[in-house]
Amino acid sequence: MKRTFLFLAACALLLTVGCEKDPTNNNSTNDGTYAYVLNEGAWGGNDAGISRLNIKDGTIEVDWFAKANGRGLGDLAQDLIYYGSRLYASVNGSNTIEVIDPVTGKSLKQIDMGNRGPRYLLGYGGKIYVTCYDKTVVRIDTATRAIDGVCHLSGMQPEQMCMLGGSLYVCNSWEYDANGNAVYDSTLSWVDIASFSEMMKLDILTDAATQTYALNPGRIKRNSDGEMFIACAGDYDKKPAQTVKFTMSSGPKFTPCPITVTNFDFNGNDMYSYATSYDDNWNPTATFYCNETPILTNYSSVLNNAYGININPENGDIYVCNSPYGVNGDVYCFTKDGTERWHVEAGIFASKVVFVNNDGNWDGN
Repeated sequence: MKRTFLFLAACALLLTVGCEKDPTNNNSTNDGTYAYVLNEGAWGGNDAGISRLNIKDGTIEVDWFAKANGRGLGDLAQDLIYYGSRLYASVNGSNTIEVIDPVTGKSLKQIDMGNRGPRYLLGYGGKIYVTCYDKTVVRIDTATRAIDGVCHLSGMQPEQMCMLGGSLYVCNSWEYDANGNAVYDSTLSWVDIASFSEMMKLDILTDAATQTYALNPGRIKRNSDGEMFIACAGDYDKKPAQTVKFTMSSGPKFTPCPITVTNFDFNGNDMYSYATSYDDNWNPTATFYCNETPILTNYSSVLNNAYGININPENGDIYVCNSPYGVNGDVYCFTKDGTERWHVEAGIFASKVVFVNNDGNWDGN
């Protein structure tokens, strides 16, 4: 009887551990007061960081992560998401994924990614998915905080990805050929989550009559209707940038959009975006839109170095990271009608603002 009792107790313990999504302090929650600013840092500078932003009054704790851990985030941070009550940061130059308590800022684990070159992150079904420059998507279990799957892709270096209907759609961007010349992809990898394998590559064909393809896809996001949009950067020479709408309701369909954007985010079905252009001396100009309507026109000379745009889904506020080269970036907060609430200085190459109420959470979609 004693042996049976011990066996049953052990089984109960295993079940408890196996079902817990994230076996850490359950008091690590955020009441919505704070958002998080990813500071990419300079290439080779080992100066990436995360700042914590009070979205109620616009105050900011610069180097919040470094102060909590006695070290920086690493070299060249790429992405940051909030998922399952944790922050996850990908640090491309340092080849790490950082798991962070959003209240204390403490690192809960630093996951070694070898030489994969981690890029973008997405949370789904208790897993974190990471695109990597070794042409893979890596899957991390949120309970064990360990890699538990790798999906090999047949395209070029993968960038951002989007989840829809139990599938990942991954942008295949570009790479160097054997002679050191840049070559550009024009496909999405369609990855089935259940088998965690690439089903096929989808050609981003925008005009069948002329066999025109959109080159160098890098960013992909979806609206609330399940329509996906892809920002394709082109080849920076003869093939211009394009923004393409992508639907899968009756098979893959790619439709060119009326405007071409550099970066974008959604509030429901409304796309907020900016398009960056350069003059002959590489001086940037950024134009902002809500769908096809220009916005923030009074700030065109202030936000020329736009480096990120994110929408707070709670109230529709527009957050723009403006990051001139070599100096700390600024975060601007606007109401959805374009009125500035405040702006604040962040870190080197501020690139993204992450809110606790939606970023990275794709369960059920």
